[in-house]
Amino acid sequence: MCIRRKLLRPVSLLAVPMMLALLIGCGSGGGSGQTVVVDTIEDSLTPTVGTMTLRAALAQTGPDDTITFAPALDGRTIELSVVGEAHSVLLGEVYAGNTFSGYEERDYGASALYARKNVRIDASGLPNGVTLKWAGGDASKARVLAVFGDLTMRNVTITGGHSFAEPIAGGTQTATLARGGGLAVWGTARLERCTIASNRCTGESAASRDRGTYGGGIYANGLYLTDTVVGGNAAYGYGAAGGGIYSVGGADSITGAGADTTLMRCTVSGNRVTAQHAYGGGIFTLSGGPKNLATMTLTNCTVARNVVEDNPDLPQAGQYYYRGGGIYMGGGSLSLVACTVAENKVTGTPAVFSNKPNMGGGGVAATVGNAHVVENVRVRHTVAVGNTLNGAAEDWFAGSILGFYSEGYNLFGALDFSQILVPVPEWLDLSRKHYPKIGDRDGATLGQALDVGGIERHASFVSVGADAGQPLALRYPPGPDAVDRIPVGWYRVENVRVGYGGYGGADDDFLNHVLAMVRTAYGSTLGGDFGSSLGDQTGVGWHGPETTWPSNPENAAWVRFWRDLDTAIAGRLGAAGLADDFWARFVPGTIGAGLHVAVSSSSTRHYLTFEDQRGASRPVGGSGDIGAVER
Repeated sequence: MCIRRKLLRPVSLLAVPMMLALLIGCGSGGGSGQTVVVDTIEDSLTPTVGTMTLRAALAQTGPDDTITFAPALDGRTIELSVVGEAHSVLLGEVYAGNTFSGYEERDYGASALYARKNVRIDASGLPNGVTLKWAGGDASKARVLAVFGDLTMRNVTITGGHSFAEPIAGGTQTATLARGGGLAVWGTARLERCTIASNRCTGESAASRDRGTYGGGIYANGLYLTDTVVGGNAAYGYGAAGGGIYSVGGADSITGAGADTTLMRCTVSGNRVTAQHAYGGGIFTLSGGPKNLATMTLTNCTVARNVVEDNPDLPQAGQYYYRGGGIYMGGGSLSLVACTVAENKVTGTPAVFSNKPNMGGGGVAATVGNAHVVENVRVRHTVAVGNTLNGAAEDWFAGSILGFYSEGYNLFGALDFSQILVPVPEWLDLSRKHYPKIGDRDGATLGQALDVGGIERHASFVSVGADAGQPLALRYPPGPDAVDRIPVGWYRVENVRVGYGGYGGADDDFLNHVLAMVRTAYGSTLGGDFGSSLGDQTGVGWHGPETTWPSNPENAAWVRFWRDLDTAIAGRLGAAGLADDFWARFVPGTIGAGLHVAVSSSSTRHYLTFEDQRGASRPVGGSGDIGAVER
C-alpha cells in the first residue's frame, strides 16, 4: 500500500502540531507496513503544506513502514541543517575499572536524524538514488543518521557527517561518543547500493577504555552490505578504529554465537585512521565482542588505499599501536572470498611492548594477545599485494589467531606469521598454518597481480587515504598472474590436525622428536644440526589448562620453544614455515615415554564464485581470475 501523505488544505500554524500528532499515530499504529513518499528536499519537521519531508517521514513512520522518494528527487541532495537529536542514545560498551562489563545506553551526541525504532529508507525506485548530506559543516557538527534499531537502506548516499566528542557535564560519561560519522546503528544495518563517503569522527585526545573513536563512515552492531561503497571517511583521536567501517558484529546476541557480518561486491577505499592507538584504516571487525564469536565475510570486495597512521597532534608517551591498514581483526574470525586487498598502508613509530610488536599488517592484521581473542582466518581466490608497513611490503599480519586456512588460489605479497598462536595440543592444533594450498603463491608484486593502470574510479568522491585528493579507487582489473587461474569445476583442499597426549611430565620428549623430524625432512635446507642451538627440550611440555594456559608459568618454556623455532627457520621454508606438509608426516601412535600422537585430516570442496564485484559472470575464458574483478 502506497500512501502519499500530504496536508490536503491550508491549515493554521497552530493546527500543524495536532496534524503531525495524528500522522504519527497513523504511521506507527501496530506496524502497518505502509509507504511514505518524500517529495521535497526541504529539511523540516513541519513541512510546507502539501509536501512530505524526510524528517517528517522519519518521525511518523512505524517500525514496519518504508520511506521512499518521489521521481522528481532522482539524483537530488537533501541537505540536512537541523540537529534532530543533540544526545542520540545507542548501546555502547562499559567497563568496571579495566574489566569489560557489558553494554549499556550511552550518549552518542549530535545526529541530524535519529530514530529509536526500525527504519527503512528505500530509493531503489530512483535510477540515480538520493543523497542525504549534513550541511552544518564544522560550525555545527553532527552525524547524518543514528538508529537504535535495525536500518534497511537502498540506493542512498550518506555524506558530510561529523560525529565528535563533546564534553558532558555531570554523570559518569564525560563526553559524547564520536562514532559513526555517517551512520551509527545499534541493531543491524542492511545497506544495498549505497555510498557512505566523506564523513568523519573526531574523538578525545586522552586515553579511555570506553570512549574510543570508531567508524568514520559506519558504526554498526550488525552489518550486511551489498554493492556499497565506503570511501573517503576518517576517524581521528587518541584511540581510533575503522576509518571506513567499525563492525561490532552482534555484541548483544542472546545465542552466544554472535552475528555474522557480510560484505558482498563492496568497495572500502581511501579511508583513514589517525590516532596513537590506530586500527583498521578501512575496516575494523570486532566480530561479536568479547563474549560472542562471529565471522566477518567479504565476497568479491575491494579494500584499497586505506591508511593507519600516528596522530601528530599528540605527544608520543606510554604505548602506541598501528595495525591493519586495510582490515583489522579485533575478535572473531575473518573470511575473504575472491577479494582484492591492495595499496593500503600503515605508518608509525615501531616499538616492542610486552614482547610484542606494536605495528603490523599494511593490508590485513589481527590483534596480538595472550590468548585466542581472535579465532581463524579463511581466504580463497584473493589478491593481497602492494600493502606496506612503514614503506616495506607487508600484506598480511596473522597476529595471534588460532589458524590461518588457505582455501586455494590466492596471490599474496608478504605474509607475516611471526605472532600466530603457538600450538595448543588440547585443541588438536599443532598445525596452525594451513598454507600454502593448491594455486597459492606469495612473493607476488602489485604489477603481477593487478592492472593498476585500469583502475575504475568514483565520479564524485575523493580519497583521504593513501592517494588523498584523488577520486576513490573502486576496482582493480586482474594482472597477468591473476588471469585464468581458478578451475571452473570444484577442487578439494585438505587440512591436517595434529595433537599429542601424555604430555607435561619430567621426561616429556616430544619437542626433541619435532626437531629430529625437522632435520630429517629439511636438513638439506636448514642443515643437519638444525635446532642444536635451541638445546635439549626434554621435560619441556604442555601443561594447560585449556582455557587459561597463557597465564600458567609452566607453559612459558613451551611457548618460547615455538617462537625460537620460527625464528631459527627464518622464512627458509617459505612464508609459513612448518605447515600442513610437515605435520602430515607424523605417524599416529606412541612415540615413547608414554607420549602418543594423534593425526587427522579433513577436506573441503571449493568453487569459483559465479560473479565478480561488478556482477559480471565468471569465468571469462576457460578459467576464473583471482581477485574481486574478472577480466
